[in-house]
Amino acid sequence: MSATAVEPVTGDPTLAERVDDVFDRPASVRSLALLRLVLGPVVLIHLWPFLTDTLGGTTYDDHFWVRWWGFMPQVPGEVQVALVWTGAVAAIGLSLGWRTRLVAPITWVCVAGNLFLSQHHFRHNRAFLLFLLAAVALADSGRVLSLDARRRRARTGARPGDPGDDLGTVWPLWLLRALAASVYLASGFSKLIDTDWSGGLVLWDRAVRHQHLVRERVPEPIADVVVELVTARWVHTITSPIAVAIELFIGIAIWFGRTRLAAIWVAIFFHVSIELSASVEVFSLAAIAALAIWATPATRDRTVVIADGTWVRRLDWFARFDVQDRPGAELTVTDRDGTVHSGGTARWLLWSRLPVVFPFVAVARAVRWRRS
Repeated sequence: MSATAVEPVTGDPTLAERVDDVFDRPASVRSLALLRLVLGPVVLIHLWPFLTDTLGGTTYDDHFWVRWWGFMPQVPGEVQVALVWTGAVAAIGLSLGWRTRLVAPITWVCVAGNLFLSQHHFRHNRAFLLFLLAAVALADSGRVLSLDARRRRARTGARPGDPGDDLGTVWPLWLLRALAASVYLASGFSKLIDTDWSGGLVLWDRAVRHQHLVRERVPEPIADVVVELVTARWVHTITSPIAVAIELFIGIAIWFGRTRLAAIWVAIFFHVSIELSASVEVFSLAAIAALAIWATPATRDRTVVIADGTWVRRLDWFARFDVQDRPGAELTVTDRDGTVHSGGTARWLLWSRLPVVFPFVAVARAVRWRRS
C-alpha cells in the first residue's frame, strides 16, 4: 500500500478536537489486539493453581476465606469451579480472537468473580490483570489479528492491510494508558516518601527472607556469590533510590514521544529484574505485554523501501511501516515527518520499531556507543 497524502493541519488543535480524537475519531486498535493475544496465556497461568485445585476436588471454601462485604452470602464452591473453567476456555477464545465481543467480557467476569470470592484472593497483580482485560473487552480488539477479522475478510472480500481494517474507538486505550502510568507513579511516589523503602531497609529485608528463590533461579556455580551480594545491606542502600527513580521515570517519560522508547526499555529491564528477584505471579508478563498500548495508534505511517520486505512484514506486528519491495534497492525509511533515512540510521529506525528485536537492538546500540 502506498503512502497516503495527508492535508497539513494549521494551528494547534482545539480542546474540542482533542476530545474528538480520544472519544470519536477512530484509530488503530492493533496495540490492544496484540495485548489481547498475550492476555489469553496470562489468564491461563493466573488460573492454573485454581484449576489444579478444582481437579483435586478442592475449592476456595475448603480453605480459610473472608468475604469482601458482610452482606454477601457464602457462594458454593461449585461456582468457583464454573468460574475458573469457563474463564480458561474463554481465555483461549480471547487469544484466538474468536467471537471477541463475547469472550472478552466473559473472561473478565470469570477472573473478577474468582477474585471477589474471598479477600485472600486479592493481589495487586491480579487487579492490574483485571484492568487490562477490561480495556480489551471495552475496545473492538477483534478487528485485527483475530479469527473474527479473518471471518470478516472472507465475508466482505477485503484483504489484510486494507485501509480501515484495524480502525476502532480508542478511548479504552487512553483510559488504560492512564491506569498503567498511575501504577508506576503511585508505586514510585509511595516509596519515595517511605524512608524505610527509599533507604533500602524494605528491599534488604525482602532479599534476606527470600534468598532461597535466588538459589532456585541462579545456576549453582554462582548462586552463593549472587546470594551474598543481594543480601548485603549496602547494596540496597544504593539500589533502592534507583528503583524508586526508575518507577517515577517510567510513569512520566512514557507519555512523551521523545522519551517513550527509553521508558519502554527501562520498563522491560525493571520488570525482568522484579521477576528474577521476587514472586509476583503474572505481573511481570502482564506489565511487559501492556507496554504495547504505548505504540502510536496509527498504522503504516512510515515507508520502507527495501529489496525484500518479507521479514519486515512478519516482524512488524504494529504495522508501523508501509513496506515497498524494490529488488536491488538500498534500504531507506521515510519517517512520519517526511524525513528520509538511509544506511545505519534507517536500519536503527526500522529495527527499533519492530517489537521482537528492539530490546536486542537497544543493547547492541548501547554497547556500540560505549565503545565509540
